[in-house]
Amino acid sequence: MKKILIFFAIFIIYSCSDENKRMEVNLTVEGFKKGKIFLQKVNENQLINVDSAFVNNDKMIKLSYDINSPELFYISIDVSKNDKLLEFFGEKGEISINSKLKNFSSDFQVYNSFNDSVYRIYIDIIKKFNFEELDLIKTSIEMSKRKSNDSLKIIQEEIKKLNKRKTLYSLNFAVNNGNSSVAPLIGINEFSESKVLIDTIIKSLSKKVIDSKYGNDLKSIFNSN
Repeated sequence: MKKILIFFAIFIIYSCSDENKRMEVNLTVEGFKKGKIFLQKVNENQLINVDSAFVNNDKMIKLSYDINSPELFYISIDVSKNDKLLEFFGEKGEISINSKLKNFSSDFQVYNSFNDSVYRIYIDIIKKFNFEELDLIKTSIEMSKRKSNDSLKIIQEEIKKLNKRKTLYSLNFAVNNGNSSVAPLIGINEFSESKVLIDTIIKSLSKKVIDSKYGNDLKSIFNSN
């Protein structure tokens, strides 16, 4: 009897542990009636499928994955002539995503993911910087065609100033959001060449984030520099 109770206790512990690691994604795609849908993540610089479902109606789609710490995930749909890849920050627990078949990768909302909400704030500001840079580049091309060298130099200086502001914003955002796995991801993507700036970001991270996937990746970059 005692052995049975011990086995039952161990079973409960492992079951609870598995549940705590589980990421459940409830997905709705307006206009998507039939086809295959995939949950994906990056592994060794390649996108791999970690779950999939066949859709034969417009009801909610359920995807899941056992996750150790927050990281970027992707949802792709097997439909031609449509945006096919949606990016979101996954984490343990139940996440809801609402999208549309048209503009699948850009017109969507993610709910119940703390890290994704932080990521959206960062991405939205970076997009504004990028749009501003594109406008300046277009202007510089026009100045170059007109051979207006003085105006071209001014535009080029504006681009340099914009890039400095963008870099400073990314650094400040990472430092001010050390409780999110978005912070080390910014360090990996933007500051992998600067040991000093990586160290600044690492010092701002909470213990939980330091021990996360992206926290460990950032520490590895720091130690290799």
